[in-house]
This record gives sequence, C-alpha cells and structure tokens, in this order.
Amino acid sequence: MAGDLVRWVDQQLEESGLDDETGLLILAALEGDRVLRGYLDDKTAPERPSAEASTAREPGGTFLSSLAVEGFRGIGPAVNVPLTPRPGLTIIAGRNGSGKSSLSEALEFVLTGDTYRWNKSSVEWRKAWRNLHHPHAKVEVGLVEEDSGPLKVTATWVDDESTVDNATVKSQRAGEKQTDGLGELGWAKALEQFRPILSYDELGGLLEGGRAQLYDALTSILGVDQLSDALKRIHVQLQERKKPGTELSARRRQLATQVDSIDDERAESAKKLLGKTAPDVAALRALATGSATVETGPVAALRRLVALPDPFTADEVNRAVGLLRSAVAGLADAKDEVSERSMARLELLETALSVHKTHGDMQCPVCRTGELDAEWHSLSSELVSQQRKEYSEVRRARQDLTVALSTARRLVAPPPVALSSAPVPELDDAVRCARQAWDAWADVPAGHDAATATALADHLAGQSELATSLSDLRGAAQARVAELDDVWQPFASQLAGWCDAWTAWLADKPLVDQLNAAHQWLKENDLRLKNERLAPIEVSARGAWARLRQESNVDIGNLTLTGSGNQRRVVIDASVDGTQVQGFTVLSQGELHALALSLFLPRATMAASPFRFVVLDDPVQAMDPAKVDGLVELLSDLAQTRQVIVLSHDDRLAAAVRRADVDATVLEVARGSGSRVSVTIATDPAARYIGDAFALIRETEEDRLPDAVMRRTLPGLLRFAVEAVARDRFFGSQLESGVALDDVEDAWTSVSTTRDRVGLAVFGESRPHHELDQWAAAPYRKFALRSIGAAMHSGLKADLDARDAVRDVEKLIADLRGGS
Repeated sequence: MAGDLVRWVDQQLEESGLDDETGLLILAALEGDRVLRGYLDDKTAPERPSAEASTAREPGGTFLSSLAVEGFRGIGPAVNVPLTPRPGLTIIAGRNGSGKSSLSEALEFVLTGDTYRWNKSSVEWRKAWRNLHHPHAKVEVGLVEEDSGPLKVTATWVDDESTVDNATVKSQRAGEKQTDGLGELGWAKALEQFRPILSYDELGGLLEGGRAQLYDALTSILGVDQLSDALKRIHVQLQERKKPGTELSARRRQLATQVDSIDDERAESAKKLLGKTAPDVAALRALATGSATVETGPVAALRRLVALPDPFTADEVNRAVGLLRSAVAGLADAKDEVSERSMARLELLETALSVHKTHGDMQCPVCRTGELDAEWHSLSSELVSQQRKEYSEVRRARQDLTVALSTARRLVAPPPVALSSAPVPELDDAVRCARQAWDAWADVPAGHDAATATALADHLAGQSELATSLSDLRGAAQARVAELDDVWQPFASQLAGWCDAWTAWLADKPLVDQLNAAHQWLKENDLRLKNERLAPIEVSARGAWARLRQESNVDIGNLTLTGSGNQRRVVIDASVDGTQVQGFTVLSQGELHALALSLFLPRATMAASPFRFVVLDDPVQAMDPAKVDGLVELLSDLAQTRQVIVLSHDDRLAAAVRRADVDATVLEVARGSGSRVSVTIATDPAARYIGDAFALIRETEEDRLPDAVMRRTLPGLLRFAVEAVARDRFFGSQLESGVALDDVEDAWTSVSTTRDRVGLAVFGESRPHHELDQWAAAPYRKFALRSIGAAMHSGLKADLDARDAVRDVEKLIADLRGGS
C-alpha cells in the first residue's frame, strides 16, 4: 500500500505543474526524515517510484481460533472460549457480571497492550485487573493465519505482580521460535489502522469526543499515514528553516524601533530602510560600516566642518606678504629715477600711437589743436622707443606689484557655506567665531597701487585669529561627531550583524519557498486523498446506516473531511424527514451508536487489513428493538466474509438472531462462586437444525403435521446440520494448515454433494467414495449418510424410524466435531 501511495503522489505531482525540485522534496519526505534531510542538505535526490503496478500480495487474513483466560478481571480459574477460525457469526451472551467483558478486555489487552475502557475510566479500573480468587494470571489467544497456519499470543504475569503493564507477552508461529511481543507479527500499524475490537464505550466515545476526534478516528483507517507523516516532516522542516527568517524579521522591526532613540541622519536613513519587508541590505550595510555617507543632516554637516581646511598656510601668507613688500620697495626705487608724470606721459603717448595706428590721421583728441599724422607718428614712435628703454625698471616694478597683489588676493576667499549656521546648537559660538574671523580675513583693501599693496600685506600678516578659530571649530565638531558615533556605533554593529544574518537567510530562502510550496501541496492533497479513500467507506457506512436506522426518520448523507490542525472536523450531511440538519445534533444515543457502527464496521472488510475477525462488545446498548434487528442483518452479511464475534448481556440480540433464522453460534457465559466462569455452546447452526428436526417429528406425532410432509422435510434439515459441522471442521483444519481462505472456499464450493463435503471435512481433501465408505463403516454413520443423501430426493422411507435417523445424524455430527 505504501508503494501505491508513493506512485499516486508521483502521478499527481506530474499533473500538478510543480517544479521538479519541489516534487523531489515531497517524494523525499514520503521516504522519511533521513532521506528528506539528505535532499535538503546535500541535494541527494530520492528515487522516483516505478510506474509498474505493485506485485506485492495483500497480507494473509487472520482468524481467532481460541481464547483462554485465567486470573484476569472477573475470571478466576482458566476458561476456554471455543472459536471456529472461519467467517461466521458468534454471539457470546451472558448477564452482567458473568465475565463476558473480562474476556473482551483480555483479548484487547493482549493484542493491543491496552483497553479503551481502562483509558476512559478512572485509574482504579487499571489497578483492578487481577482476579481476587485466583493467584495465577494468564491470557492465551490462538489465531490462524492464511498461508501460514496457527500462531499463539500469550501474556503472563508473575504471581505477585500488581501492574498490568508488566506482562510478559510472547508470540509464536507454528514451527518457529517464540519471540517477545508482537513485533515479529508485523501488526503494529494494522492494529491502529484496522483495530478489530470495538467496545460499547469506544463506540460512544467516537462521536461524543467531537468532530476532531472523529476525524482522527476515521483518518486512522484510510491508509494515508505516509502522506500525513510526510506533511508533518515538511512542516517540521519548514518551521525549522524559516525560523531564522521569522526571527530576523522580528529583529528588523526591533531595530527599526531601537533606532528611534538615535538622533542623526544615519538613524533616519536606517529607519526608512528597516521599515521595508525586504530592505536594501547593501544600503543598510553601507550605513553600518560607514562606507556610505549621508549628504544631509547634522552628522554630514559636522563632518564637513571637521574637514574644513584653512584658507591659507603660514608659508603661503609669508610668501604673499614678502612678494607685496618686495614689489612696493622695487617700485619705490624705480620711481626715484623716473617721475610719475614722465611715466604718465609715456603711457599717454603709447596710447595715442595705438589709436593712430588703428584709426589713421586725426586731430589730437587731447589738445584739439595738433594733428596726428604720419610725421607725428614717426617722431612720436622714436620718442616712445627711447623713453621705453629709459623707463623699463619702472615697468618691471609695476608688473611685480600686479603679480604680488594677484597672488595675495588668491589667498582670500569668501566664507564657506559650512559656516552659514551651526549644525548642532552646541557649536553655535564656535561657528560664529570662525565666521567672524573668516569675514575679517576676507575684508581686504581694494586698489592696485603701492599703498594698497602695503595695506594688504599688513592685513595678511595680522590674521592669525582665523586659523585659531577654525582649529577650535574643527576640534569641537570632531568631538560632537565622536559623541554621535559613540551612540551610533553599537547600533551599527548590531545592524551589520543583522545584515550578515539576513544575507545568509536570503541564500536559504529559495529552499524555504520550496518547502512552503511542498507543504501547501501536501496539505491540499492529503485532504483530497483522505476524502477519496473515505468514499467507499462512506458508501458502506450509508448502507449499514440504512439497515441500522430501521424506523428512524434520520437519513445520513455525505461524509466529508475538512480543515486541518485544530480546525479539522467531519461534516456529516443529515436530514430529518427530508429537511437538512446538522448531523450530530438530531441523533439519539442509540442512533449515535448505530452511526458509529456504520462508520467503523466497514474497516473490518478493508482488503488491506490482516485481520479477518471483528469483535464487538455490547454494541446493542441504547438500541431500540428495530435497530437490533437491523444490526443482526448487518452482522450476518458481514459474517459471510469475516469472523464476527459479538459479546452481549442483552437477550434481544440472541432473540433477534433466532427470529432472523441466521446461521450463528451462540455461546453462553456463566459465572459461579470463586470467579469460576464457564463458556458453553448454547446453540449453533447444526444444533438449531437438529432441534428443528426433533420439533418436526413432535408435530407429526401430535398429528399437527402429516407424516409424509415430515419425511420429505426431515432429510433437508439433517443435511443442513451435517454440512454446517463439516464446513466448520474443513475450514478450521485447512486454515490452520496455512491454506488461503479463497482456496478453502473454492475447494468447498467445487463439490456439491453432502457426502463429498463430509469427505472434505474428514480427509481435508477430495477422496474416492470408497475411502469415505470405509470411514463410514459404522452402522450409524452409514445410515446417517444415507438419510442425508438419497433421502433428500425421495424422502425418509416409511419403515425407518425418524427419531433414530436424527440420533444417528447427531452421532455423526459429534464424530465430525471431535475430529474422528
């Protein structure tokens, strides 16, 4: 079944459109924790299932062949319950206190290690497991497996043991060594999934526990545990692997709140980035490490103040001052030889020559009387050339002055924007002082003459205050930056660590996304598969309810499993006289039990179950007579393919069996003093037919029935009695020999005469008639076989005594029962 489930999943995956990686993840989860972790950690892909259908055979069926109980609950000395290991209905009847429930609890405990009643009741029930009248405690269960043969399961306790769970449980197949526990039988999962024992308390608890409990009970029999387990594995891995992301997201929100306490632009930028579900990690890391600078805000302004350079160096000032003073001195020396007027006249004459060259002859623009003509130009050019030579020193001195002024003025710049205002109140005074010093430095004298140069030199030489103010400002700004960094850096370290962890998480997130997709797919398909597998059980349950409801006006419709986790539940469509209602609310106690039986009896017929028996303890409690009749009809049909054992203190069940003319064996349980319990056969099909035969004879003797009719009918009743016993013997012996039930059925139905069926019971196989004749050499056997053979067609001869015929058949039946 597990292989079929994996193939089903693989087929659904191919049709679903999921990517291959997610599909392999789901298949790995189906294989178990080790394979799943191998795929998640090392990408070791699981093998995809073969497309070929499974050739594994269904497990062989197991029947109960005996139950022996000693010193357990209400049973003192050992008592044996005779059971025939074949399909059929057995009623174990007994009044309350007879020990009937003790038999059921003993069987349930040995096979499952517990009982539903003990778990539901107080702890005192569990403590009171030992019988007070008998020192030894032992439970022995005989079973027969198809294809294997008999096996035995025993539970024993040392005589002074008070704890029921300290039993020594052994199991043994015929011809094999005895083993501890039931592990070698391979029933652990089947006992949970196809639990073959159902008590009255469990029936009531199934529906009274609520829809979640009913959901769990129903899903336990659907054979989808592998899919549900895979869903749990995926869920565990998903929670484990997305936990870092969840924690980091929570940490991101904490950091976003924490950064509120930091008052600078880095914090503001970090807060904006941290406010996003998927923040820019590179930008956050740059903020944390300081590799990114924020252009606006106090810190940026402070850093600009820290980086604010002096507008000059001492060397530059000294050089500029020297140039100015040197130029002024040189110009003064040159002027001692050449008057200023002479220099002015030369310059005027040079200008006039330039104008004449450009515009030609003209009246002198200065005196308005002379002419600027060619003759003038010639004479003036000679004069200018001569005077230039004479005035060259003055010109060089003037040029030096111009260069010195230009050099000095390049040292003077307007105050930088950074000094416009203080970025933080603590620096107001320092910024104001620096600005004032800078303004004073920038306030230089205007002009191009020697006097200006002298004033400028004096100005430059006296401005040492600016350098001091700027140094003080830079120091104050650096101190404030350090204070802000002292607050920021611890947070920045946390932020950098978060960025590293988030980056690692982002690397794992694709796998988490796959796990999430796998979880969602499994969740949906787990529920779908459960409902698909519930469908045939639902059909059987509705059929069972149709029989059990009898006179009830409640009709049960569809059953649907919905939800998951705490929201899981079973939706039952119901109607009362055609009006839709909530499924549970309209049912009486008896109807609730009938519904529980309807839901859980179908599990006994599931092909995957290794059990071919179902044990019901007091299922008729709270049922009205009509529902009891329906239960007998339902159990009778089930007994065609299953061994059905019903324990009941209610006489209505046995009476309903008799009314329905159902082939059933009724065992009576009685309890005497000292907890002595006995189990006897009250009636079985053969005994019932023999009883009917004697009743037929009595009616004839009392003249209520013609003799001819009696003699025509009697052989048929006797034949039914013999075939019932022969069938029990043949089926029991063959199943104990390891023959499959289907093969036993085929062998039984392959013969049609009663003689041949008796031969199957005696020899275990078809034999020539003369061998059966040898076995039947005793007169009573020979006469009995003749009575149920040829007499079937012609009737019992008139010269034969009818009572003798019945007694001979009784003896034949006793031989068949005894194994003769």
